[in-house]
Amino acid sequence: MKFYCDTEKLGSALALISKAVEASAVSPHLEGALLSASGGTLTLKGNNMETGIETAIPSNVAEEGAVIVNCRMLSDIIKRLPNDVAEFAVNEKNNVSISCLNSDYVVAGLPAEEYPDIPKIEPECEIKINSGVLKDMINKTIFAVSTNPDEVRKVLKGSLFEMTGDELTIVSVDLVRLALIKKKAESSVEGTVKFIVPGKTLNDLKGMLKNDDETVTLFVGKNQVLFECSGFKMTTRLIDGEYFSYKQIIPKQFKFELTAVSRDFIKTIERVEPIIDDVTKNPVRLTFADGRIKVRCETQLGRVNDMVECGYNDEEMTIGFNYRYIHDAAVRCEDEKIELKIISPLNPIIVDCPEDDSYLFMVLPVRL
Repeated sequence: MKFYCDTEKLGSALALISKAVEASAVSPHLEGALLSASGGTLTLKGNNMETGIETAIPSNVAEEGAVIVNCRMLSDIIKRLPNDVAEFAVNEKNNVSISCLNSDYVVAGLPAEEYPDIPKIEPECEIKINSGVLKDMINKTIFAVSTNPDEVRKVLKGSLFEMTGDELTIVSVDLVRLALIKKKAESSVEGTVKFIVPGKTLNDLKGMLKNDDETVTLFVGKNQVLFECSGFKMTTRLIDGEYFSYKQIIPKQFKFELTAVSRDFIKTIERVEPIIDDVTKNPVRLTFADGRIKVRCETQLGRVNDMVECGYNDEEMTIGFNYRYIHDAAVRCEDEKIELKIISPLNPIIVDCPEDDSYLFMVLPVRL
């Protein structure tokens, strides 16, 4: 096996597939990247048995073949080489020689036939959606996926994808907040298709979607989904289980609805952050009165008072929130105005935008 490729492109490809490579695996094969050279292409694969990623870069292939190389070690080597063309040669013992200008390495490889195959999917449906739209949908919901290592309900560690006709809805719930967004896809399905994608997969996918003007195709199988874009293919195992009936827990009627300037509301909330004590989790108190939202927080580190104008002129009301929960919801409302829909200080509130009903966030208050 012998090929030549650009070190910068190879480094980018390794960074991409490394998201599916175990740093410390039981088997050395799972710590490796599979390099396959044929035609004018070098194909790279990473596979941790839950998620598999495949990408390809141009290569001048002198002798076709394949080999497994430790992904982290190879990435470290490529980072240290000049931005130039490197020569790779693999002998019959799977030793890999790497040469670039004045630098030469020889590293141990493993036989390619010992690499675990990325499962092939038998798709039950296909969903096509703009990459920029999908990235925005993930960004507006991923924060509400549970990251609690002690959480036994696996469905909370992923986001629900629900496709009806040509409308895709993504929902994340961690029992103290909910994030929901719906957008038009570039394709449609018959009836309704539902599946749960792991949060880690979505977090990695969001970072991999660099070009906002491409189309991502989702090939949805019984237990897996394949995300395919022009630069990569990503296969992941779906989370098995029944997702929450999220429509039933979102309030439909509210006692108060008020709006504020998004930028002003977010900046006012953020002024609390310097004195937040994560140990005692002191709540942020929002008091609604006289056309204003008065923001107050007191911790062992200090005290802060601030306010922002809003359209509220009913009876005075104070609601407590975990700072991170209310802030995470607010910063994702990107319109000029932000809307708060309230029932009482003990009921969850809805945070959304009055001019855009495609997304909403639900946050449970803290009992004061």
